[in-house]
Amino acid sequence: MKTIHLLAATLAVAATVAGAATAATPEKDTSFGSFTFEDTTTCPGITITQHNEERDTVLEFSASRLAVQRHGVATLSANGKTLTSNFSAKIFIDDPDTVKVVGTVYNIQVPGAGSVVLDAGNIAFDFETGDVLYIHGPHEQFSGDVAALCGYLADP
Repeated sequence: MKTIHLLAATLAVAATVAGAATAATPEKDTSFGSFTFEDTTTCPGITITQHNEERDTVLEFSASRLAVQRHGVATLSANGKTLTSNFSAKIFIDDPDTVKVVGTVYNIQVPGAGSVVLDAGNIAFDFETGDVLYIHGPHEQFSGDVAALCGYLADP
């Protein structure tokens, strides 16, 4: 009889713990976007037309915590040359002031020459001040190390 009570008590505790450990399912929304803009700041004197096709999957855990998984292709054109960058990054907003980006933001390859811009790894910002909290991995676009890209696009 003691075994049955012990088993019943154990099951009751397990059920209570399992119920308490189950969090509400986050809200999920997937959207697709397509947009084009002109970039005149990355390579001074060169206008780069960038066209993005992307899919965003947003998971909202709470009003101040969400994650965005972004996948897509950016097509960059200037001076008759066209390059593409496949990107896949996850953006975390853990509170109103902290934004983290993990993954590949830019990976631009020139056929036969290799990488001209690689912006990948993880980086965190204070959203209000813009201060970088930490940075890991090559972030050439973010740091302005785009000489190889600009040289390629400038050369006729």
